[in-house]
Amino acid sequence: MHFFIPSRIADNLTVTLVMIVALFACRMIGDALIGRRSDPVLVRRHRFKLRALCNVLLAIGLLAIWLSEIQDMMLSLTAVLVAFVVATKELIMCAAGSMLRFGGHLFKVGDRIEIGGIHGEVIDHGLFSTTITELPSRNLGASGTGRTVMLPNSVLLTGAVKVEAQPRHYAPHRFTLTLEQAHLPGRVIAAIEAAAQKALAPDRELASRFHQFAARKAGFETAGPETEVSVATSDIGKLQFHVMIYCLAKDARLLEQAITLSVLAELGIGAQGAQARTGGAEAALSELARQLRETGPKERRDAAKAA
Repeated sequence: MHFFIPSRIADNLTVTLVMIVALFACRMIGDALIGRRSDPVLVRRHRFKLRALCNVLLAIGLLAIWLSEIQDMMLSLTAVLVAFVVATKELIMCAAGSMLRFGGHLFKVGDRIEIGGIHGEVIDHGLFSTTITELPSRNLGASGTGRTVMLPNSVLLTGAVKVEAQPRHYAPHRFTLTLEQAHLPGRVIAAIEAAAQKALAPDRELASRFHQFAARKAGFETAGPETEVSVATSDIGKLQFHVMIYCLAKDARLLEQAITLSVLAELGIGAQGAQARTGGAEAALSELARQLRETGPKERRDAAKAA
């Protein structure tokens, strides 16, 4: 037997077999002695006690004989498990992220999210990864860039997930209008509010109802549905007007542009520069014409003298 298995294991097997045979013999002898009693109830009770005692002795004996081998096996199993966990750490984190997404109802297919600075719309998600179509920054519109990004679900455990409003949902949209030239703040605020009122008038009632529905569903108030304008200054002392409008998410950029252009036109910003450039061009043309008029007669007088 020592030629096929290690000697220590062979010795343990030998001791185990001897112990089992000895306990079996003791149990047989005990059953024979107990069976001589006349009371059947006492016979069953003593046989049960004998069987239980033999089982306990067998368990203690096996544990004492094989304790060192069990420890070695547990150490080896622990090393294998550690190596397995290290090798599959990313997959385990991805699976945990998927469970977090499913259990926390973070997002679903069709939602627009932002993870780790990547902004896009979810088109597929599985156990290990989430696929999104990349979207540009909010001030560049709601149309996709045409690129697809596949994110491992492990990023759900390491960063925040922002779920944005859907394109056909009403949501607050904020932008800042900075003026280079000095203007009366009251006049600018009135121009912004008038432009916002004109741009948002067609959807005002529907936006108000959606705002009430969203507030009841969420359980807390959100900005809107009225337009809000606040005044501040930049680091270099320029006037800044922070504007909040409540509109469809897909129309936010177009409405921002419409309001901005309307305010600039109302304040005359850009027209003065165009007029100044036009006046400068006209002055340059007039000077050129004057020089040509003065140069013509002088050249004719010089030609007559030479003749």
